[in-house]
Amino acid sequence: MVKLVSVVRDFEMYRQCIADNPCTRGCELVTIDNTAANLPVTVQYNRFLDTLKEECWVCFCHEDWKPEVNLSSVIETLDPSYLHGPVGVFVEERRSRDIIVPRGHVFQTRKDGKRPVEITGKDIVGRVDTFDCQCLIVHSSIVDKYGLRFDEKLSFDMYVEDFCVAAYERYGIESRTADIPCTHCSAGKLSGRFFDSLEYIRNKYSVSKKRYATIVGHLNTFGGNPSRPVFKWKRIPHVKLLYRLAR
Repeated sequence: MVKLVSVVRDFEMYRQCIADNPCTRGCELVTIDNTAANLPVTVQYNRFLDTLKEECWVCFCHEDWKPEVNLSSVIETLDPSYLHGPVGVFVEERRSRDIIVPRGHVFQTRKDGKRPVEITGKDIVGRVDTFDCQCLIVHSSIVDKYGLRFDEKLSFDMYVEDFCVAAYERYGIESRTADIPCTHCSAGKLSGRFFDSLEYIRNKYSVSKKRYATIVGHLNTFGGNPSRPVFKWKRIPHVKLLYRLAR
């Protein structure tokens, strides 16, 4: 079973991307109406996890995340001992400088579907440190075994990055990108809230096993040794403006 969990405020966007999307057939849609309460996403996700009893896959995704392939058929082939997502980054720590290597693939557009951008990493499938918050896939067996939860001090930004790092730092649970063709209808500028969240996790992981990064603003690193120079992988991510979506 695959449960597709979304905290929703824009129901029209949710309908277009998820509810009426034939690629979500076979998934159980868990729709959390946040129009009245407007609680942090992390609070709503944790409330769901607190009530989760049966063994299943859980896909946490934004209301504006649109899978372009049958989602359940992909998820059911994944290894339940890892965290999974469509796009993320891995920091290779080297003697003189650290290298941020993006992996995975996603189309990014504005809310209206215009100005699509294709982002492709070094590999489609591979190990990463963190995923973008648009989508996180986890099996209930490791949620139950380790008591995994989201940090409720993070309201909307960096909470998936934190989830991945906490799982690795505390329990050695690794993250891997999956080949999930998808579109994230949410292009825009980084807000002050994003940088506040980044500063929070920089303090949280001031002592950590390794250096980490977020795919949103690729040089925004945290953890490890911040004094070493850091660079993006020279040849990627491949970013290409498109006049129309290929799919």
